[in-house]
Amino acid sequence: MQLNDRQIAEHVTHGGFTGQDRVIGVAVVLAESGGRTDASGDVHLQDGKWGPSIGLFQIRSLKAERGTGRTRDELANLDPATNARHARQVYLDAGGRWTPWSTFTSGSYRQFLDRARQATGGGPDQPANGTVHVVRPGETLSGIARASGVTLEQLRAWNPRLFDAAHQGGNLIQVGERVTLSAPGPSGHAGQTFVVRPGDTLAGIARAHGVTLDQLRARNPVLFDATHHGGNLIHPGEVVRV
Repeated sequence: MQLNDRQIAEHVTHGGFTGQDRVIGVAVVLAESGGRTDASGDVHLQDGKWGPSIGLFQIRSLKAERGTGRTRDELANLDPATNARHARQVYLDAGGRWTPWSTFTSGSYRQFLDRARQATGGGPDQPANGTVHVVRPGETLSGIARASGVTLEQLRAWNPRLFDAAHQGGNLIQVGERVTLSAPGPSGHAGQTFVVRPGDTLAGIARAHGVTLDQLRARNPVLFDATHHGGNLIHPGEVVRV
């Protein structure tokens, strides 16, 4: 069965996703299955343990769980409501991260974010100095950052007022507040972003986009901190402003 974007959003919501994770969830579904409840993927990766990836969220099935109703039951995950609930469990098992989905780590889900925002009732504005998101009930700054492919540190740099004492250092935001999601470029327009893939380096990304490493450093200070070994250690799925 082919679902439309609104129907996908309803299943994602009823599956337990809230705030910006609802937006990401819809975008991931569109990237993974196109909204087909009977989608079956990764067939060539099947072996004695693993079956195909099934349903809306393309949950990789375990042959030992077939017919059990558990998270990776191939038959159960053909039901879209069950698939969404099980996707939520996969997400929680990953520490509240979307990393189990390759469409997230590769960044391909991002092309569906506008459709996902429309389906969940939250479309961004486009002012001259970059994208702005209007806070909705239940949202957090960390969730907004994840959905927008930026880091919390970048949000802090672009929205210092949202991290002041009145906002309890970023832990208290109000419905209707506006969150800037990108830094203005040289002409006042938001810069482009690149999602890190396996094997990428910051030097290589800089060369590919015709910028210097120093320019990348200025635009992405968090990627050059101690945890990134001064820029020598980056991870697939991280977002680089180029």
